[in-house]
Amino acid sequence: MGVGGYGPVLSQLVYTSSLGVMYVLIKAAFEHGMNHYVFVTYRQASATLAIAPIAFFFDRKRMPPLDFKILFHIFMMALLGITLEQVLYFWGFDNTTSTYAATISNLIPAIAFVMACVLRLENMNIKSPRGQVKVIGTILCVGGAMIMTVVKGPTFEFLHHLRTSKSLSDILGAKSLVVTSGNLILGLILLIISDIAYSAWISYQAWVFKNYPAQLLLTALMLLMATVQCGVVAVCFERSTTAWRLAWNYRLLTYIYSGVFCSAIGFFIQSWCINKRGPIFAAAFYPLSSVITAILEPIFLHVDLHVGSAVGMIVIIVGLYVVLWGKAKDLKGNTNLLPTQMGDGVERQEQAVEMPKVKNQNEELNC
Repeated sequence: MGVGGYGPVLSQLVYTSSLGVMYVLIKAAFEHGMNHYVFVTYRQASATLAIAPIAFFFDRKRMPPLDFKILFHIFMMALLGITLEQVLYFWGFDNTTSTYAATISNLIPAIAFVMACVLRLENMNIKSPRGQVKVIGTILCVGGAMIMTVVKGPTFEFLHHLRTSKSLSDILGAKSLVVTSGNLILGLILLIISDIAYSAWISYQAWVFKNYPAQLLLTALMLLMATVQCGVVAVCFERSTTAWRLAWNYRLLTYIYSGVFCSAIGFFIQSWCINKRGPIFAAAFYPLSSVITAILEPIFLHVDLHVGSAVGMIVIIVGLYVVLWGKAKDLKGNTNLLPTQMGDGVERQEQAVEMPKVKNQNEELNC
């Protein structure tokens, strides 16, 4: 089949595996003392530096003039889809585990679907099989998140035999990775709110920039604005020069790996896969990062995986695939299936989100 046949599959496997590794690296860095506000700022900065030259080279001739209205929309998209989402996400991440953070992201298609219905961007026909399937999938996703929150149960003992002699946190001299129930609930709430912010960004993009002719430059501008926004937020909460100091250490590795490889390079992988196989294909691989994280975390961070968490993760993944199946059926209808660009340049995979055509918005912007 050649690269055109196996290339998208192999690239998705590599990309989702790199996301699983990233979750573990970031969690260890947080426990080692890395500030999540500073991390978000440096991550967006590294992603901007990586993608901006390429975006300028490919899209500079296709980009329409920037007026105040377009800049305002880009500012709002950066605020919703990157700054607010990332600050809340990694604040929640810092209070939970890598597995929780990776799994809760699978709620995005379901939340975006509900939000589109509420905002009337989506025509919901509850009597149709497709509509019923998507409602069932959404309920499964929400139910899975609730199971992960309230159900613990016994741990998977067999994973203890695969543990390394020393955890990554011990090697770095980090604090304990024990998560209290209070921190866990707060963390999950923050993760879910971050998903809501990201879903709002999806709807906003569908309303304003769905057919924007220079998507790479649009992404670079959003990342640049988000870097400034995140920097302002970070300075308000963290003014210690030690937290901001760059050195050849584990934190710098985390900044570069997450910003350049999982964000900038990930954008190109996702864009290529969507061009080859479509948005449903790209979104279908995302739960793999949750599974990889759930395996790596007990081995390298020595965090127990409970039965309740595993069951909740499975229910969320099943719900995700049910929603995606309903959306795949819509490809045969008249609605558009909008692949969201990686506006946060992040671990958030290009989720397949169904949106109808929006009349006259893009024509008005390009005038």
